Amino acid sequence: MSFDYAIRAKDLGKCYQIYRQPLDRLRQSFWRGKKKFYQEFWALKDITLNIGKGDTVGIIGSNGSGKSTLLQLICGTLNPTEGYLEVYGRIAALLELGAGFNPEYTGRENVYMNAAIMGISRSEIELRYDKIAAFADIGSFIEQPVKTYSSGMYVRLAFATAINVSPDILLVDEALSVGDVRFQQKCMAKIREFCQSGTVIFVTHDTTAVIELCSRVFWIESGKIRLEGMAKSVVEKYLQYMYEGDAKPHKSTINTPRPLTDGFDTREFRPVSKDIRQFGNHRVVIDAVRLRSRNINTGVIYSGTACEIGMLLHARHGIADPILGFIVKDRLGREVFGDNTSLMQARLEPFSTGKKYIVTFQLDAWPNLFEGDYTLSLAVADGTMDSHDQCHWLHDVLVIKSIPARPAVGIFSITGTKVASVEMD
Repeated sequence: MSFDYAIRAKDLGKCYQIYRQPLDRLRQSFWRGKKKFYQEFWALKDITLNIGKGDTVGIIGSNGSGKSTLLQLICGTLNPTEGYLEVYGRIAALLELGAGFNPEYTGRENVYMNAAIMGISRSEIELRYDKIAAFADIGSFIEQPVKTYSSGMYVRLAFATAINVSPDILLVDEALSVGDVRFQQKCMAKIREFCQSGTVIFVTHDTTAVIELCSRVFWIESGKIRLEGMAKSVVEKYLQYMYEGDAKPHKSTINTPRPLTDGFDTREFRPVSKDIRQFGNHRVVIDAVRLRSRNINTGVIYSGTACEIGMLLHARHGIADPILGFIVKDRLGREVFGDNTSLMQARLEPFSTGKKYIVTFQLDAWPNLFEGDYTLSLAVADGTMDSHDQCHWLHDVLVIKSIPARPAVGIFSITGTKVASVEMD
């Protein structure tokens, strides 16, 4: 039933006419469709989706994939070329900085104008104005024309207005990447609060935020929905695509690890199962892994104790600039902490074809995490942080049971904090 949905779309498409030169546009007006002087560009094609009331949905994709076009169709600033779209409820949209603001009007006047566009009476917005002004926190500038605002002030006022007019559906398109960290945190807290009662559609390149906030994700590529599903699963496939494109999956076998040199025991290394989600060009592969704490390899780590993350690698082809790293994620797939050799400025020697290597990361003290299960992801690449080829990426290759030394505050807390108290005269 329609009352169960906030947004429904079927076979939705948006096409633009691309003219090679301005004269072709004039010619087209004379020929009236009998001849085409333009090329069709489909920004979106065959988009079918149902978003329920109260859902928090992420939309991801590379630049130019059609994400913002879809949001503009939903909020009504663009009309579809084909298909149909139904929206149930009042929409507040943050599609771009200051969208809908009149630069000649003051901040106060723009608040009232935007509220009127959304069908909110003047008396109703007067009751909320103080709350909007306090959230925006731009001081006396709210009485100045918005053309004098910085980009940060634009987004402060735009977000404060959108979130405080009691929308049923909130659309956010990368707008929160602008502004200082305190305001970004305040916005994210407000979005989390809104997620409890309203529908949120969140477009961003921040995959960590998508995993944390969204129950479902639509991955749009080249104007079409490439994949839909649970946030963690879709994000993992999206990251693989961003590294590898549409390259066919590499078929590989997992070799049984053998000693790197005489006397080096690799029996504690656990061979990587072929069932582990993985991608890369496989010029170098991670054959086996090890996680040691208190000189044992049990998968249980106690906060505050030293530990070692080890990888047994096989260089099927030589690489000149190896980068190795690890990421620890919580049960929701959120990245808790990690490191890599490039960030550590620990340059490794080139890997030679056919050789095996063992690389270890030694942590002085495991962080004081909430008690529970965590996963370890590992990767090896060739190049630099800014430009590299992904050789082998292993998602969640090991499950770790973390035991805290004491209750953690936040995602994790440090254990070596000391407190001093001095009585003052």
